[in-house]
Amino acid sequence: MRSTLFRALSLAVTLSFPLSCIHEPAPSCVGVELNVEATTTDPMAALKNGTIQVAAAGNSKYFTYSINGTDFQASSKFVGLDSGKYTITARNSWGCTTATAVHLTRIDPCAGITLTATAKQPTTGLSDGTLTASLTNAQGYTFSLNNGTAQTSNVFTGLAAGNYTLIAQHATNGCKFTFNTTLSGTDPCAGVTVVVTGTTTSPTLGQSNGIIVANAIGGSGFTYSLNGGAFQSNSTFNGLAAGTYQLTARSAAGCLGTTSITLSANNPCAGVTVVVTTTSTNPTTGLSDGTITATATGSTGFTYSINNGPFQSTGTFTGLASGNYLITAKSNTGGCTGTTQVALGSNNPCAGVTITVTGTVTGATTGTNNGSIAATASGGTGFTYNINNGAYQTSGTFSNLAAGVYTIVAKSAAGCIGSAQFTVNSVNPCAGVTIAVTGTATAASTGQSNGSITASATGATGLTYSINGGAFQATGSFTGLAAGSYTVTAKSTAGCTGSAVFTVGTLNPCQNTTITLTATPTPSNNCVTPGTGSIAASATGSTGFTYNINNGAYQASGNFAALSPATYTVGVKDVNGCTQTTSVVVSPVAAGPKFTAVKNLVIARCGGSGCHLNGQTQKGYNFDTDCKIVSAWSGINGSCVTGTLNKMPLSPQPALTAAEKQAITDWVNAGHGFAN
Repeated sequence: MRSTLFRALSLAVTLSFPLSCIHEPAPSCVGVELNVEATTTDPMAALKNGTIQVAAAGNSKYFTYSINGTDFQASSKFVGLDSGKYTITARNSWGCTTATAVHLTRIDPCAGITLTATAKQPTTGLSDGTLTASLTNAQGYTFSLNNGTAQTSNVFTGLAAGNYTLIAQHATNGCKFTFNTTLSGTDPCAGVTVVVTGTTTSPTLGQSNGIIVANAIGGSGFTYSLNGGAFQSNSTFNGLAAGTYQLTARSAAGCLGTTSITLSANNPCAGVTVVVTTTSTNPTTGLSDGTITATATGSTGFTYSINNGPFQSTGTFTGLASGNYLITAKSNTGGCTGTTQVALGSNNPCAGVTITVTGTVTGATTGTNNGSIAATASGGTGFTYNINNGAYQTSGTFSNLAAGVYTIVAKSAAGCIGSAQFTVNSVNPCAGVTIAVTGTATAASTGQSNGSITASATGATGLTYSINGGAFQATGSFTGLAAGSYTVTAKSTAGCTGSAVFTVGTLNPCQNTTITLTATPTPSNNCVTPGTGSIAASATGSTGFTYNINNGAYQASGNFAALSPATYTVGVKDVNGCTQTTSVVVSPVAAGPKFTAVKNLVIARCGGSGCHLNGQTQKGYNFDTDCKIVSAWSGINGSCVTGTLNKMPLSPQPALTAAEKQAITDWVNAGHGFAN
């Protein structure tokens, strides 16, 4: 970075700014001394990132700057520059200029930087090597390996043996360095012999309960595998059947040792004879109520199975039909077994037995399931009953039956059965019954659901009522109805029905209502927010009035305040929703005499310069409307009376007289408002 101070004296005048309503004299540039200092940052090689920062001093309100002598800018800094020679020009607020020459040269950001790396060699067959990159005298670099993804860290881990290309590259200045290296790898198992041994427990014949406990020497941190399975830290392998197993041990360094181990089977039942004996009870013909009870000798802790089913602790088997059965006994010491065959015959307890079924029938009402059959049986004991081959029950009574033919079966405790058919007839309880429905309807208000129907019925008892097919209720009164046609149905306890159609008419609550709305406005001051006008509204012709303005929300009061000059729509609504509206004009108050005097003065005295009237705006002020004059009171007072701002009016208008200034002062002191 270089800094140069330049000075220039007696510069030529260049006036390039047009005059406005605020006039500043343009002095000569003769004898004006301007000082310019330029601070530079040279660009990097192959990049355009040079800068020139200019500082100018001398007689001026402000300076503008140019790098080519023609295009000037407010900023004193020039960026994005390549190497070369530049002429910097500074211009003051009068147009006086001075120039200085600046030279930018290119910088090589890559000079003096060297890329190296240190390595941690990987274990043979593993990816645990590391490369750590080092750069001398450099920052802001990212690193990649073998053209992989760039990273901010200079460390690469998890590397196998092989050739690697390390690249360091700067994010902005384009510098890039390459370093080639080779990771050769080391073998941790060279000269190491792992010896594996094991102790065994032989399995029982036909079972998988053998055990191998492994042991290894020639390393540390061993894990173990059986028959090429997953390695485990536990050296014990359980649940093994007879056979030959390949046992492998692996040390923490990955060194392996293997041995072959054979497990032979033990037979715990050699010389053991289990003898099974039984007693039995034959089943009833067609039933499964036979029994077999087995016992066994020749060992201890027996469990028993029938027809190769699951074993159980007791030798008794029940619920058996006639047939042949295989009974097996198994000891709990070695699982030694013995078997025997048992044949069950059958007995017929119903030979010579006749079961007679009788009963009484109650008919079903037409279209319902309220019939019943009460059956009894003789010729045995302990009877149960079913209907139409359904489930048996202890009672002979069957309810909730529709009209039809039913078969009742009775079964004794011995399993002997008898049956009979019964007919449930259909009974119509509404034959000769007429239910008449009458009632009155009350009309609903327009657009509302406040109509009602009150119905009653004759011709039966226990009547309930429904409207338009809905749920039945105890009363014939229906409310909350809109205008329309409705069907009311009455139903007796026997299910007999009658109906009638009722019409709910429409009632207009506003038909005979005339609302008179009166609204009185109060004028509003102009040029204030919110306004100061108001409207007082009242209504007659009904009750429960609420009021709104311009279709807003209704309120209890008819008074509306803080209104600006405008035309408003005032509305009223009574308790029945009947409405009335009227249009009300809130007028502005008359302009005050002091404001009028100032307004006339502004129009008369600013007309010559044209700075603030007829759409013209100077220094942010325009006086084409009354409210713009009111809002600019402070600026008018400061420029025309107190002198704290630029003097007004401008040439060719003459200066304000004392009387004209007093008119402005009187208005400001009175409150500087439209009505003052």
